[in-house]
Amino acid sequence: MAKSKDKQDFDAFGYFPSSRTIKAEGGIQSRNQRGSFAANWWAKRWLAVLEDYDIGSRLQRGRSYARRGQVLNIDITASQIKARVQGSQRKPYQVTIQVKAITDADWEKVLDAASQQAIFAAELLDGTMPQEIETVFNTAEVSLFPTHYDDLSTECSCPDYSNPCKHIAAVYYLLGEQFDQDPFVIFTLRGRTREQVIEALRQRRTAAAGKSDDGDIAVASAPAAVSLTQQIANFWGEESFHWTPAQITVPEMDAGVLRRLGAPPYDVKKGLELLYPAMTTHVDSKINR
Repeated sequence: MAKSKDKQDFDAFGYFPSSRTIKAEGGIQSRNQRGSFAANWWAKRWLAVLEDYDIGSRLQRGRSYARRGQVLNIDITASQIKARVQGSQRKPYQVTIQVKAITDADWEKVLDAASQQAIFAAELLDGTMPQEIETVFNTAEVSLFPTHYDDLSTECSCPDYSNPCKHIAAVYYLLGEQFDQDPFVIFTLRGRTREQVIEALRQRRTAAAGKSDDGDIAVASAPAAVSLTQQIANFWGEESFHWTPAQITVPEMDAGVLRRLGAPPYDVKKGLELLYPAMTTHVDSKINR
């Protein structure tokens, strides 16, 4: 946004020309009236970008606007936020925040990396944002959150020359609260909706589960149905108990569970791959001797 540069930097002296903010009616009321606007790590990461800007007391005024309900509405679409903020003029100011989208090619790399980590994929498919999700993005050499002001483009129709101004800051703080409630908003702002991410992961996991030539474990068929009469007749078991010793055989492929679930989240893969065959050898020697 191009702001006039020939105005005196009143903020450098700690004051602005006198103006009275018009109290908004029906604005978005901040849930947090004191302290931090972010509770979860992902919301804090989002707000950290704003607070890295050198905009002086405008941050404080932005927090005040957010808490007083001066932001009338916020509309979030792919890579873009549009909002209206009631200021000192009768007509609300128009705020636009553009977030640089992650390219389709980079999204594919991220989704491939996430699908290979069973715990991450399970949490995402369950609608939870894993705390280690940034590790997945880093593995794909992609940044989930904007890391610099160049990743954002902000505009406001107010006469303040500063960018971001207090109206942009107010919207930004309320977005931090929104992220606490729905962390998948950051995916939308980076170019993919929650539904698109979950569906892409589900397809990858389904495809991986259907393979049989790379060590995947075959899914056992469901047992045959047993009638209620048979269940009642055998409820107390047989009159005599016959012990059948367990038959343990060496698996056709070592570490089949690891191959099915994907690489562990920590650097223990090598140790586990050694442990599986060692346990097989030990049990085989004890039972089938």
